[in-house]
Amino acid sequence: PYASGGKPGGWFARTIADVDFFFLDGRYYRTNPRWPEPSMLGAEQKQWLLEQLAASRAAFKVIVSPVPWAEGVKPGSLDTWDGFAAEREEIFRGVTANKVDGVLLLSADRHRSDAWRIPRADGYDLYEFESSRLTNQHVHKTFEEAIFSYNELQSFAMLDFDTAADDPSVTHRIVNIRGDCVFEME
Repeated sequence: PYASGGKPGGWFARTIADVDFFFLDGRYYRTNPRWPEPSMLGAEQKQWLLEQLAASRAAFKVIVSPVPWAEGVKPGSLDTWDGFAAEREEIFRGVTANKVDGVLLLSADRHRSDAWRIPRADGYDLYEFESSRLTNQHVHKTFEEAIFSYNELQSFAMLDFDTAADDPSVTHRIVNIRGDCVFEME
């Protein structure tokens, strides 16, 4: 309880080598998405995230959300960041304004594994990796709009970071329950 520096909810940061992870609580502070100014994170958590991102000197900054970031991942639903589009844009604008390099997005809550590219007109494109359906039999349909979308078998994602290279990289792999790597991208 209170992983959030003595505040209610479960938002926190962890560092592994040269990668900073920012885990968000998308439930405790969430307001109704139909309200005039809906919020997934609440003011304090959002400010914490933006400050942490701006202060990070890690090669990669991974923002972990309980729901998908990319638009249209769950069509018609306000339960993803689509229901909180202004706040999502505020976070993305903060990344650009503070010149935060190396941001990756992780999410779940769909019964499939995906990779998405989120184009940004005023900054670099963001990539979202979604890993879900490790145990569930129910599947959600795949999307041609995604870089990759997989629901044939249960699967999980692996991220391998190379921060020692002159140009740091991350490799995203989707592995099914048979142990087959069904997707890989750097």
